[in-house]
Amino acid sequence: MRILEVGNRQTWKLFHRVPHIVYQHTPTWICPLESDVEKVFNPATNKTFQNGICKLWVLLDDNGKPQGRIAAFIDKQRNIQQDFPTGGIGFFECVDNEDCAKALFEIAEQYLAAEGVKAIDGPINFGERDKFWGLLVQGFEFPPLYQENYHQPYYRRFFESFGYRPYEQILTLKGVVVEMPYERIHALAQRVRERYGLTTRSIDPHNLPLYADHLRQVYNEAFRTFPYFKPLHSHQILDMLKQLRPVMDKNMVCFAYEGNQPVGFCGMMPDINEYLKPVKGKLSFWKIPGFLWRLRAAKKKIAKGVAFGIHPDFHRKGVFPLMVDFLHNDANTGTYTAFYLPTIRGHNKMMVETCFSLGVKPERVHYAFRKMLDEQVPFTPFEFMEV
Repeated sequence: MRILEVGNRQTWKLFHRVPHIVYQHTPTWICPLESDVEKVFNPATNKTFQNGICKLWVLLDDNGKPQGRIAAFIDKQRNIQQDFPTGGIGFFECVDNEDCAKALFEIAEQYLAAEGVKAIDGPINFGERDKFWGLLVQGFEFPPLYQENYHQPYYRRFFESFGYRPYEQILTLKGVVVEMPYERIHALAQRVRERYGLTTRSIDPHNLPLYADHLRQVYNEAFRTFPYFKPLHSHQILDMLKQLRPVMDKNMVCFAYEGNQPVGFCGMMPDINEYLKPVKGKLSFWKIPGFLWRLRAAKKKIAKGVAFGIHPDFHRKGVFPLMVDFLHNDANTGTYTAFYLPTIRGHNKMMVETCFSLGVKPERVHYAFRKMLDEQVPFTPFEFMEV
């Protein structure tokens, strides 16, 4: 076998070929868009490169056939908040062969160790924590959402046999629309409106800069005390909203206000992954009309949460049921059968308990693993909840 560093079109093609070999007999798998993966490792589209480094490799067998791949990276900006420098590995895919997996882990770990890291997290994303994060450990029978990791069950054996331990729990929560206790939610929302004078409204797609700034205000206050927090800027959020606008349903994006001050937001989008399955990872120009037709022709859809936050001054004041009540309208009830809240951390007790109280339950579980390279540094995982 031999390992090639990815750096040109030929090696990128080999890198993208790996999951098609690994999942060729797995009908629930949906190939991530190759363009989405490449954007993660493009300095022009990923601002993490301003203070980060990365390398990618693909492993070939003796016949030149791709058998595995891996990426290794360091987000130096995020490391400023950590007690010790940490690296990451991600986009790992491999056939069920211990030697192949070992070779990939070793080259990634050697690269990160040479850069001075004390611990390695994986599989994670080189950038934001709302996509491509964690190893699937429960829920293999369900297809993944857009930009949600899907893995073979034997991957966990690889991570644990090479010294990685569960470090963070990531939940994908599901709510079935017809099973939601909407009478109770509506009563709660009414009390919140009367007691605190809060109001709600949907996003205006024609005034995205305003709502990008409102989202920034709430997000940065809501998550500034969380580990790994990196403040968002309005221009970053505006770019995201512009990218989402072609599939945006304004009835599924809600903001809560006290007067004119934003205090909460909840953004959901039609999940597009099932409509992308036929393109097999390549959404070329001529495939876009077919994708859009499948999306618009669907009579029943599922929604995916893409952004959520509540200002800490309004925790436990009913902002979440207030926004759920707003989102539960005739248009949405007739269009969406279920909604998903991905990348909810198991240690975010307030969020998890609130969701559970409204009938939203875990369907899939991912773990982010950590390997300590320095035995003098303590291993302190986040709290896990029973699922």
